[in-house]
Amino acid sequence: MFAIRRRIEAGVIGALLLTQLATPAPARAEALTRTVTLIHLNDLHANLVPHLDLERVVPADGAPASMRVAERGGIARIATLVARIRDENPDAVLMNVGDTYHGGVEALYTRGNAIVPAVNALGIDVGVPGNWDFAYGGVTTRMRYSAEPAWPARFLNWLIWGEPVERPNFPNLAANLTQTLPPMARGDLLLPATLLRDVGGVRVGFIGLTSDMVPRMAKPFEWGFDFLQGEENYRELIDREVAKLREEGAEVVVVMSELGLHRDHRLAGIVKPGVDVFFSAHTHEVTLVPLDSASGAVVVEAGNDGFLGRMDLAVREGAVVGRSWRVIPVDASVPDDPRVLRLVDQARAPFLAPDVDMELPAPWVELPLTRPIDTVVGRVDRLLHRRNSLENPFNAMLAEVIRQVAGTQIAMTPGFRFDAVVPPREEQSDSSPGASGEITLEQLYRFLPIAPSLAVGEIRGEDLRDIVELELTRVFSADPFQHSGGWFGSFGGLEIEVDLAQPDGERILRLHLSGSEQPIRDDEILTVASCVRPFDEDGVMCSNPAYLEVTELENPATGRAWSPLELLANAFETGSAPVAPNSRVDDRGGIALWPQGRFIQPVH
Repeated sequence: MFAIRRRIEAGVIGALLLTQLATPAPARAEALTRTVTLIHLNDLHANLVPHLDLERVVPADGAPASMRVAERGGIARIATLVARIRDENPDAVLMNVGDTYHGGVEALYTRGNAIVPAVNALGIDVGVPGNWDFAYGGVTTRMRYSAEPAWPARFLNWLIWGEPVERPNFPNLAANLTQTLPPMARGDLLLPATLLRDVGGVRVGFIGLTSDMVPRMAKPFEWGFDFLQGEENYRELIDREVAKLREEGAEVVVVMSELGLHRDHRLAGIVKPGVDVFFSAHTHEVTLVPLDSASGAVVVEAGNDGFLGRMDLAVREGAVVGRSWRVIPVDASVPDDPRVLRLVDQARAPFLAPDVDMELPAPWVELPLTRPIDTVVGRVDRLLHRRNSLENPFNAMLAEVIRQVAGTQIAMTPGFRFDAVVPPREEQSDSSPGASGEITLEQLYRFLPIAPSLAVGEIRGEDLRDIVELELTRVFSADPFQHSGGWFGSFGGLEIEVDLAQPDGERILRLHLSGSEQPIRDDEILTVASCVRPFDEDGVMCSNPAYLEVTELENPATGRAWSPLELLANAFETGSAPVAPNSRVDDRGGIALWPQGRFIQPVH
């Protein structure tokens, strides 16, 4: 009987084993759904501490959207949010895309070095440099990003600055950036094009694209580099790198791009299927809902340092089967990470000391810092910000200050995205501490973390019209590969009527001097003030040619050319900052601009 029972048990066990071997595929390990969590940080712009920002408010009752002031940012808060996400998913990947080491006073006077320790403490896994990360010149760029900087860069860094360049502790990618100077062969990449890594059991491929607008910024920034240009070249590049990653076993492929939301959206619509997500930077847009595309890829951007993006990808059998995207505010409800906060305090301490005395580390520019950055330079009577792609109060005010000091008919300022939010004074109440209306030196550096000189010159009416049309194209073209720079600049002293819905080169309806009803004639000669940069060619102001008789606008107190920052600080301190700008831009085309529209720069 015992032997019979053993045979029966063996038969039952064998039947069970056969049943398990015949179990349908969904119960096997390879059919399990895994979650890949990708954290998206973009356009930090060297912001170390919390600051005021503007956010879009859409009423539930269908009323028009508006904007409100809110506190956002703080790298110690970002560290806390990253840690929380990794508590939920320890394999979460933190991506840092776009401008990191440039944008504030602490970065400007240290070539970005002051920002690096706090950024390195975030635990970033992979990054992409932005266009402003090239702004300390080709030598610093190579010293910061090259795996092994060549001896000419090391020698020049020692010769000019005599101090090291702090480096990121995470890999950076740039598939569209090659080198042109020996000892590197022409065409060699400065940084790897891609990264393939295991994320919680899923093979994820990352493609990096840096900004291609560096050649328009200043010649020292692009020294020895070649940036890929053109929509078709980018389509071919992405298709090629995706194919390589898929051949190497990538189950998920993402593009981290500093080309901006608009270009990435265009590319997502024309590349072959294979990219799952484009993570954008450069344009500072907040995509609460991902943009879809014909290739199946979605496109997202997380605004700036005031937000973190979180993308959870559900992956099954080697393919993405679900996506979940959230934009997480970095606000006062998030406590500081103590370790990162100590690094922030250390970085800022020299700039808050009573005996500040720093020289700008740029051999061709003078802009000494001799006061603590929390020095109040004046007060504002209206909300100052740059959060509008056509006309905004800060640029309009700056253009008018320059025009008044220069005594010219017109003044032009570039449409930088650098921003601070400075509200006017508000009365204190029980529910609100109120705003002081004060503007500090640090906030001026947030608006103007650059050091061009100011100059005066002349321009023909026909050339002025061409420049205004070109600037409109660079922002509002339906072809995003015509976009360049930030937003539309300000033209103090001009009144401009436009139709933004018209094609490139045909948007101006009317152009005349403020206070005049007569259109500007093609042969009319106008006086103008604007910015010039080292190594600009003759006749170039604010990146545009065709100016005549260009000479520096001298600061009588220093004997050298005014910088926009010094000029504006002086205007606040002497009480001569204008109450209202002497310019106006009206759009007759009915394009919904932010906050009525979802995006600051319209997405076609």
